[in-house]
Amino acid sequence: MTTTQPKRLRRKPVEAIEHRTKLSAELERRVRKALTKLVKTGAPFTVEDVGNLACVGKTFIYDKRRAELTSAVLAARDASQREAMTTAERDIDAKTASWRERTMNAESLAKELRAFVKERDARIAELTGQLYDPEGSHLADQNAELRKLVQTLNHSLLGAETENRELRRSLDASRANVRRERERNVTLIQS
Repeated sequence: MTTTQPKRLRRKPVEAIEHRTKLSAELERRVRKALTKLVKTGAPFTVEDVGNLACVGKTFIYDKRRAELTSAVLAARDASQREAMTTAERDIDAKTASWRERTMNAESLAKELRAFVKERDARIAELTGQLYDPEGSHLADQNAELRKLVQTLNHSLLGAETENRELRRSLDASRANVRRERERNVTLIQS
């Protein structure tokens, strides 16, 4: 009887060690599975999220006996958070670029309209000068045609000025949006 008793005592610790080893391997497998699931979502996550999904504590993940698991979880966490930051920065850059592009387009269109108005003014002045012949006498037969032409040019000028005002308003709004986006970016970066 004395010989069987020491075997039992020895056997229980061996079984307990085997049980703990199996349990540890199962928990490690669950952590890796949870990590894979979280990485596939593409959303940023923390070590606590991995632990909650795998139903293990953070101490299990940070255990120095599992340095490989710890480094894998930390690397995946850092990559997910870095990806979220770069995505947010790209979105902010795209929004800012679209407002900047609109502003530049509005400015170039405003310049074109100013040049068009100057050209119209020069043409009106030229046509008004043509109302009189070189001797200074009034040309009655062409007067009606020239007046109609001046009237249509004035109407076109008025339309161009109205469009210019609308574009200026749009340009001012675009500049204000760019300013607001820059301020928002600064607050996002600072926070």
